[in-house]
This record gives sequence, structure tokens and C-alpha cells, in this order.
Amino acid sequence: MQEVVATPYFRASFREWLFTTDHKKIAVLYAMTSLLFFSVAGLMGLLIRLELNQPGIQYVTPDQYNYLLTGHGAVMLLWWAIAFWGAFSNFLIPILIGARDVAFPRLNQLSYWFFFSASVLVLITLIPSQHIKMMWTGYPPFSLHYNAGPTGLYVLIVLLIAGSTLGGGVNFITTVLRMRAKGITLGNTNLMIHGLMSSIVVQLVGVPAFVGAVVMLFLDKYIGTGFFDPAAGGDPVLYQHLFWFYSHPAVYVMILPAFGVFSEVLSTFSQKPIFGRAAMIWAIWAIALLGFMVWAHHMFTSGMPHWVRMFMSFTTVLIAVPTGVKIFNWVATLHKGAIRFPTPMLFTLGGIFMFLIGGLTGIPLALPAFDVNVHDSAFVVGHFHYVLGMAMTLGAFSGVYYWYPKVTGRMYPEAIGKLSFWLVMIGSNVLYFAMMTVGIDGMPRRYIDYPDINEWELLNQISGVGAVILTLGVILTFVAWIKGMSGPVAPRDPWGSQSLEWTIPSPPPPQNFESFPVEVADDWTPYEYHKRPANSE
Repeated sequence: MQEVVATPYFRASFREWLFTTDHKKIAVLYAMTSLLFFSVAGLMGLLIRLELNQPGIQYVTPDQYNYLLTGHGAVMLLWWAIAFWGAFSNFLIPILIGARDVAFPRLNQLSYWFFFSASVLVLITLIPSQHIKMMWTGYPPFSLHYNAGPTGLYVLIVLLIAGSTLGGGVNFITTVLRMRAKGITLGNTNLMIHGLMSSIVVQLVGVPAFVGAVVMLFLDKYIGTGFFDPAAGGDPVLYQHLFWFYSHPAVYVMILPAFGVFSEVLSTFSQKPIFGRAAMIWAIWAIALLGFMVWAHHMFTSGMPHWVRMFMSFTTVLIAVPTGVKIFNWVATLHKGAIRFPTPMLFTLGGIFMFLIGGLTGIPLALPAFDVNVHDSAFVVGHFHYVLGMAMTLGAFSGVYYWYPKVTGRMYPEAIGKLSFWLVMIGSNVLYFAMMTVGIDGMPRRYIDYPDINEWELLNQISGVGAVILTLGVILTFVAWIKGMSGPVAPRDPWGSQSLEWTIPSPPPPQNFESFPVEVADDWTPYEYHKRPANSE
């Protein structure tokens, strides 16, 4: 066997970090960039809540409000809910399958710098004259209007993000298919791998449609074509179809990796194998497939044949079936388990609860008779913040806490992590449940002002209180992660897991494993808790 140096990966010069092709360093770069923009988008959301705290226009102009909505939505979705999983993919995939690195390290490096370039362009939009005000969806005809802001900048940002996504996707798929250690198969590997891989496949299939839509948008505005101009024979609804063909499956890009985190954490902290693991794998991939058959439920009020409404309503309800299988199996995994409740377990249970609330409120939205009455209302905003904003965020936080000892070699402060969880759960439920309630009462979304209705004002103020509590919880999580950098030294396997990443030092050496090739037993799985890793400490 070939021995490798056991020096932690992060002991490198600034130049090495800048030009690195090491998947672990690139993962850290993705994470730091994503967390920075998550913080900026969160501040935008707080400003939106502040403005809506009472009727009237108090703190920002209508154009500034449109910019805040656009920035909050686009950055939270592209830089946080999607891009943060890029950090997980980079760090975890090679060490979960017994590889030294990804298949194409230089392509991996290029993918990050595409992402970084898009991030710089987003910072340019902070300049008042460069505000993008077309909402994150970029719908024509408004996005073709001069008051929408620099549409060309929006298009360039999307193209750079797409380049980063496609490059990373090809890399990770090749890595998993061609670089697994002997004995690791697609059937016995971690569910985290399936969660990440299914989301990557969705990206590879869906992103080209989004790219085509924004390129046509660019041509319409700056070249004079008429793809979306009815006067020139075009149709603005065509943009909606292309956009949502990608952007609804992107919902599962955001949540499928969180399903992988939930599975790893529940199994570890109940010390039981995942119940119905084969069914879980099929459910993950069924969700990825069905995600491409439901996009038009975003467009029930846009005008379409009734049979299309019926088909999309049916498939939207149908996608609840594999989701229900997963929730049932997670609960069954907990049954008679040796359950512990450290911070990662709390965030996972909270994430499942938030996803359940979001999913249950999504089922009536799949029915046109209900959807047309709440379309473009605050109810829809509350619904997708439950299912995406919080289920995804709680899943991501759970994953960071769970693998924090592996990434840093240190243990985070448990008390701060648990307090953060309770603040996040209380704040998010107060915020988004009140938002759904005011939406059912008739309040539309995206407007800077609303009528002086006492119930609406009270519910918006309750949402504002929830937003403050949620923000305090997120800040405490950041404090826990920062304090953890000087915390107690982490053992190799602090959680008692059988998974491959916990058999290597914490933090990992530059080439991940202490010797190559990596081999596992014929009956190996990452979820056999009657066994203990021979080299755990």
C-alpha cells in the first residue's frame, strides 16, 4: 500500500489556497463565499420585513424595495440553497467513496472561479445605478423595460453560475462512477452520495433550459428579437415555461442533499441502519425524475389548456408519495434506536418538521381550485420558505455541525449550538406561519405597501418579531462555528459512525486516506452499528 503524509489539508500558504486544486480547500472556498452571500441576503430580508412592519412607505423607495426582493430571492436561492451544497459535494464525495480527489481537479478549480466571478458581479449590483429590479425570476415583459435595471448583468451572472454548475456536475458524476474504492457500490454507498448525485443530475438536465431562456431575454432586450414580444409573434409565457422547467426541479436540487444529511444524522444518532435503504434510494431518484413533470403548477393562472392543469396537478400530488416514503422510513429508523440529541440531531429533526409543514401546505397548492385563490399571495411565500428556506437551511446547518469535527479537527460548543437551534425553530415558525396566515387573509406578495388593515398589520409585525429571533439564532450558529475553531481537539470518530469518512484523521490529510488503495469488506455498509471502526479513537 502507498502511504501518504498525514498533515492536515488546511496547513497551506495563501498562494496554495489561491491556486489550489485540492477538493477540500475548494469546498472551504465555496462555503465561505456562500455564507458571506447568505448573510447579505439575510440582511436584505430583514430590511423587507422592516418595511412591511406597518402600512405606508417608510424606509426604502419602491425601486429599492424591488432590488431588495430581487437580491434576497436570487442570492438565497443561487448562492445559498444551491451553491452551499457545492461545498458538501467537494468535501464529502471523494472521502465517502475512498478517492484521493475529484476526477478533474483543474475543472473543479475553474468551476469555483466561475462561481467567484459571478459573486463579484453580484456585488456590483449593490451600486445604485446597477440595481437589478426584475425579481429573481426575470419575467418579461418587465425585465425588458428600462426600469428593470441591467438585464445584461443578470444574464451574465446566470451564465457564470451555469458554467460553474455544469463543470462541477460533470466532475462529481465522473468521480462517483469511476473512482469508488473496491467494494463500494451504488447500492451500498451513503445516502448522502445519492442525495448529492440526484441533485447534480437535475442541474445537468435543467440548467440548459434556464440558460436558453435568459439568452433569449438578452437578445430581445439588446438585439431586438421577439421571442417574448407578442407584437413580434413571441410569447412571454414561453419564458415562464423555460424558467420553471429548471427552477422547479431546482427545488429538489436544494432539498435532496438535505435528505442525504437527514439520513446520515438520523442513522448515526439512533445507532441503527436506515430503515428500507433500497426504498430510500428509489425515492430519492423518483423525486428527481418527477421534479421535471410538475413545473406548470407555478403557472396555473398564466393561461394553459385544462388538460395540462390536470396533468401537472396530478404529478405534483404524486411527488408526495416518494417524499412520504422517506419520512416514514426516517421515523422507522428512530424506532427503538439508541437516540441521542446533540446539535446535528436537533437540526435534522427540525428540518424534517419544517419540510413536513411545507409539504403539507404544498399539497393544496397542487390543486388549481385552491391555487388560483392564493396565487401570488403571502401564503405561497410562507409555504416555500418552510420547505426551502428552512428545511434546506436546517439540513445544511445539521450537516455542518455533523461534519464540523472532520473538517476542522475541533469540536464546536454544544450549548451554543443547541440554543441556536431553538431560536431558529421558534423564530422561523413565528415568521412563516404568520406569513401564510396573512396570505390566506388576502395579502399579495411583492408589494411595498398594503392597505391599513389591522389584521394584516398585526400579522406582519408578528412576522417581524419572528425574523429577529431567527436572525439571532443564525448569528449564534456562526458564533458556535467560530468558537469551535479553538475548541477541544476532535477524535477521529466522535459520533460512533461506520461511514468511511470517520476512519481517517480529523482533519483529513491532503490525500484523504492514510494508504491507497482503499478497500472495504465485502459486506460493508456505512450503517452497520453492531461493528465499530477498527481505527476509531
